[in-house]
Amino acid sequence: MVGNMFSTFFYGSENKEKEEVLKFKSPEIESAIKHLAEDTKGDAELIQKAADNITALKCKLKYGIIRCDYEYKPTRGDPGNPSTFNSDTNILKAEGWTFEAVQRGMTENGTYPASEFRLKKSDGSVDEYWTKLWNCFPDANGSASNRSGYVRVTKKVQVEGDECIEGYFDEEDYVKGEVYRYEPEVIEQKMKETIEKLEASGVCGVTADVGYSQAFQESVRNLASVPVVLSSLQQLSFVAPAYDLRPVSKNKIMVMTANSKTFSDKLIPPGVDKDCIQVIGTETGVFGKWVSGGNSFSRFKVDAFDEASVEKGFESMCEMCKNGIEKVEKEGGRVVCIVQECAEMPAYSNGLRRRFKVPVYDTITAIEFVQMGRDFGQYSAYMM
Repeated sequence: MVGNMFSTFFYGSENKEKEEVLKFKSPEIESAIKHLAEDTKGDAELIQKAADNITALKCKLKYGIIRCDYEYKPTRGDPGNPSTFNSDTNILKAEGWTFEAVQRGMTENGTYPASEFRLKKSDGSVDEYWTKLWNCFPDANGSASNRSGYVRVTKKVQVEGDECIEGYFDEEDYVKGEVYRYEPEVIEQKMKETIEKLEASGVCGVTADVGYSQAFQESVRNLASVPVVLSSLQQLSFVAPAYDLRPVSKNKIMVMTANSKTFSDKLIPPGVDKDCIQVIGTETGVFGKWVSGGNSFSRFKVDAFDEASVEKGFESMCEMCKNGIEKVEKEGGRVVCIVQECAEMPAYSNGLRRRFKVPVYDTITAIEFVQMGRDFGQYSAYMM
């Protein structure tokens, strides 16, 4: 009866997709109606008051996403795509905080890395990759005129033993080409300004759109007044203690990353035993290659504007996942859960949960954890 009532109320006509959604949503709807009836005893005024209070809580779920200074078209599931969320979002790029800078991480002294953009190579040719990123600020419709704080450099910066600060390119590129640089203190200031803008818009938490941002967790947390779970990897700090990960158990948490060759143990949160982590890279599959190539895969093959698609990516992810699980099992162990590092992986989480029957944690579960603290809890009293 409840399903029919909502079907008529919301849609008024037959729609197969909506009908199927109602089937798996109806227990939740029925439970909400039951709890509301119990708490209000059918009093119209109390029902309205409860509904207004629930709406007030729901309005506090706006979430802040920091995008690195990179440009691609994120699919649903990626935190950089607003359609990923049921709540409002504010998605901002942190100027100068490039993917390459994020990969370099923080310096040994706890300062930010430098970042550079090479617009022209030493032979005078245009560097299409860096020029595209340079012009796409603050978004794909932006321009380089919106940038500030950078300097043109004509000599490669070299700091022995600290690659976070060193220049990115060949010496000749600085002399004969065109290279612009954001110094570490500038990137840190830009990050601070990004956080201030997000908080001023009323976000309840902050997360980044790149898993390697875990290296900046402490810094960004100290800049913010709202909860910060910058990377999906931060979940390891509370997921790991939930499982028996003693050496005798041989249990492992499998971390799936876009590229295991660039993944560093430093990205594992303090206090988490690195020996219980099995890192599996997807760089040899089509998904990893698309990520490194900046491909913008859409939902389905029929809609794809290049070779990348969710269907092909999913099969590749499943193959990598299967190989990782089998590797652990051959060593007598068991994968107890999966944590996905890459922020482009949540599109595949449902499929991995179903096929491999293990919990899967990703960037979106991290965000939802933060939001739960402010959200309406259907289990709790409806009278507030």
